[in-house]
Order: sequence, then C-alpha cells, then structure tokens
Amino acid sequence: MHLEPNEFHHRRFTEADFTQLSWHDCALSGVSWSVGDFGAADLTSDLGFELDYITEWICEVDGSCQFKIAPARLVFHGVTDPRMTFDWGKSGFQVAIYDAVIDRIERQQVAEQKIFLETPYYEWRVLLHLPIRGEISFGAVGFTMTLLAEPILKKGQGLSRAERATLLRATKHPE
Repeated sequence: MHLEPNEFHHRRFTEADFTQLSWHDCALSGVSWSVGDFGAADLTSDLGFELDYITEWICEVDGSCQFKIAPARLVFHGVTDPRMTFDWGKSGFQVAIYDAVIDRIERQQVAEQKIFLETPYYEWRVLLHLPIRGEISFGAVGFTMTLLAEPILKKGQGLSRAERATLLRATKHPE
C-alpha cells in the first residue's frame, strides 16, 4: 500500500483493508500474546507482531530501489490454535538470531465456524522468507495494524534496532 505523506494520519488499518495491504519483505522483530481472564470467562486473546512496515517501494529504471519504512504493530484479535515454526538452524550456539522476514500473509474463511458467530472467522498464515520455511498460523476474527511513526526513506528493507528506537521516541503514539 502506497501512503502519501498527508495520509499518515490514517495510520491504523484493520481486516477491512486486508486486500490493499502487503507485508512482503517486512521485517518481523517481535512476537507477543495477550490472553483474557479465564476466571472471569474472558476467553479472548490477541497475537501481536512488531514489524518494519514498508509503506512504499521506490524503484528506478536501473532496478535500484529505496523503501519508505515505518515501525508498526500488527495485532490479531480473537486468536485460536496458534502454531509457530521458526528454525534458524544449528550453529553450535555461535550465530545470533536475526529479524524474520515476511513473504506474505494469507487468510481463508473458516467453513464450520463455532466462535465469533456475528462476524466471519479466518484461518491466517504468516509465511516467512527468513528463516526459511518459517510459518505462523492461527485462527482470528481480524486484526489492527498501527504505524507507530512517520515512514523514513531507506536503501534497505528494514530498520536497525537503533533506528526503530529513535523513531519510536520521536513520535507520540496513538491511544
């Protein structure tokens, strides 16, 4: 999705925007989850991803590209059956892990839906370039993605930890 500078105020996206969004080559730098209070019969849960969202690819005739990138938080809601496969290989404990890189996010509506009956429920798959054959799959009713800062122009497709921290400190985050 290409965002014009004056469109940054629209920094929150939902499943209604799914067909217009692309996560191709976005670096994934964190995963988290939040569960409801079972004792209070709150069985809802969220699955969150910290990522470097590419808002625009700027490619020249010679094939060189630059990218507008913003730190973002992608949170899936009403999550069930999460499954994660990451394998950075065996290095004898000599090689650090690195950002995972998303190839694409797919969804398919669950045919025999038994929860969240008032809205469609989907099986989601986050397929990764790196680590090779990495995948995160789960059920969810939808998502919210929030851009956490103005996109910056970069030659590479991701933000360093220092760049991410600087952008987040410089930006007032939405509630």
